[in-house]
Amino acid sequence: MPKNDFIEVVGTTQSLLKNEGEWRDRYAKYAEKIQDNLDLIRDVRSRFHEWSPLNVYMNISSAKNARTSVSFELRYLGQTVAKLVSNRGIGQKLTTKPYDKTNLRDFGCPICFSNMDWRGDNAKNFRDHFKTLGALKNESNEEHRLQDLLLTEFSRKTDKTLRHIKPVTIARTRFPMPTPISASDHKQVTYSEAHGGGIDILARTGTGGKTHLCILELKDENTNREPPKDAMKQAVAYSIFIRELLRSDSGAAWWKLFGFRRNIPKHLELFAICAMPSGHNNDYSFRDMKIDMGGDTIKLHYMYFTEENNKIRVDPINTSLGILE
Repeated sequence: MPKNDFIEVVGTTQSLLKNEGEWRDRYAKYAEKIQDNLDLIRDVRSRFHEWSPLNVYMNISSAKNARTSVSFELRYLGQTVAKLVSNRGIGQKLTTKPYDKTNLRDFGCPICFSNMDWRGDNAKNFRDHFKTLGALKNESNEEHRLQDLLLTEFSRKTDKTLRHIKPVTIARTRFPMPTPISASDHKQVTYSEAHGGGIDILARTGTGGKTHLCILELKDENTNREPPKDAMKQAVAYSIFIRELLRSDSGAAWWKLFGFRRNIPKHLELFAICAMPSGHNNDYSFRDMKIDMGGDTIKLHYMYFTEENNKIRVDPINTSLGILE
């Protein structure tokens, strides 16, 4: 695929971010509020166990509003099935509303309650229901399901195909990173203060001082209708935002929130990755393709995976993201 197609995405995205400068102050305030709340978030998160196959997520709204309590999402295969509210005084309270209808429809779960103790019998029965479901597809939320499985694969401590990769989390909690850029339509990148797009997966790969931030755009299909090159364009657009964010006044704060201890490198290299099921449509033309941005670099990668029994596997021959990066 011609590199110029990606250069065009870079120019459009940078122009939007420059013309719509409100995001700089807004994201600076996000970082400040999250940092102010981080001690509480860490404390309450350490007080309860995450029971597989249910996973705990926290969105940016919950993180920045966590002054006295923290609201977490409890997800099964990427779909929210309950809300978990925790603080230092009341412990952890689980509520299934407003997810009762979809829990029954999609997962056959009839268990409903409000403000139930996370350690109580009803909450245990709720967790046990999802534990016994086994391998299950949710056609109404397939992309979120694959996202959840990839995050689980990246979080493994052993038996990993890509050994040095792990998701960006806040206080050991999965954290969907929002942007003011909407790139869901690969033909047009747009700006929206209220309805920007979220990065599918934000991760770190590498060891020591050679760790890179990864921006993954995930698709649940690999077809001619929406081929890898289109997903890569979206990954590039979101990578541009992350680059501009890290080079903004709040960049150091976000770099720290993303889990890095050292200062932002003078020459920053971000990895933009298209991730999708492996098939006849795999595109390997991105290998070693780089986009220069005034001393910083966006390096393009692909990741074509297979799945069996709700477990993702990434064959090293189907990713340009080496197992040692």
